[in-house]
Amino acid sequence: MGDLSASCIESDAVKRRASGPIRRLTSSPTREAQEVYERALFYDSNNPDIYYNLGVVFLEQGKALQALAYLDKALEFDPDHTQALMNSAILIQESGIAHLRTTAAARLMKLLAKDERNERVFFNLGMLAMDDGDVASAEAWFRKAVDVREDFRSALFNLALLLSEARRPLEAVPFLNQLLKHHGDHIKGLILLGDIYINHMKDLDAAEKLGRHGFWDETGRRLLSIETGAAWGNTATMFRRPVLCAASDEARPGRLRVEECAEWASLIKTQKPYF
Repeated sequence: MGDLSASCIESDAVKRRASGPIRRLTSSPTREAQEVYERALFYDSNNPDIYYNLGVVFLEQGKALQALAYLDKALEFDPDHTQALMNSAILIQESGIAHLRTTAAARLMKLLAKDERNERVFFNLGMLAMDDGDVASAEAWFRKAVDVREDFRSALFNLALLLSEARRPLEAVPFLNQLLKHHGDHIKGLILLGDIYINHMKDLDAAEKLGRHGFWDETGRRLLSIETGAAWGNTATMFRRPVLCAASDEARPGRLRVEECAEWASLIKTQKPYF
């Protein structure tokens, strides 16, 4: 497998923002909300919550730099504003603003001082470490996140991917099994586990067992419903074939010929960066 890339690493940012304790003053569309908060600032210009909510509005509008400016303003008035600390750090990491990574890490460490077992803080520190190329630190932070929350989807997958890319694929297997125990339809997790079974463990029976459990058919249906590209939907239903043909030189019924395997692998490689 190739180097770690943004297309492989799984971000939890959208789910984190949706599930986080974001304080809203209105449920209006974002433009109307923006106008409400801007009027509120006229009467209460020192209120960190108003700046924070404006930051959230601009974030939802896709205006990352403006969002960050308002989150920073919230922190000027309340340096301990938990949501502003968390979301500004996430925004810095997600936006790839390299010169602010130290700031993001400092804000996360401040949150960690408040709550020593905050899995979201651990995860985002791991993501920052990945961006800095500090694999050892990233691994340590992801492990802490998983220790706190055993079903943490993104932390489990990113930890497994990190271990696999660090030439320690066997260490990735328990985390992939843990991931699939809680999230049986995790597509990239299934693919990575199948790859390890075939190319590193040479365990075709284990790879085929994944297929017998019905993951691929179920995943195929779900992919077709959530992916816009028909090609990737086809890839999902095809993935069983690379599994079954990995040792096509062995005389087992149902194996694809070597030529067919090469065709499938070539097609899949063009459809998804992971391959």
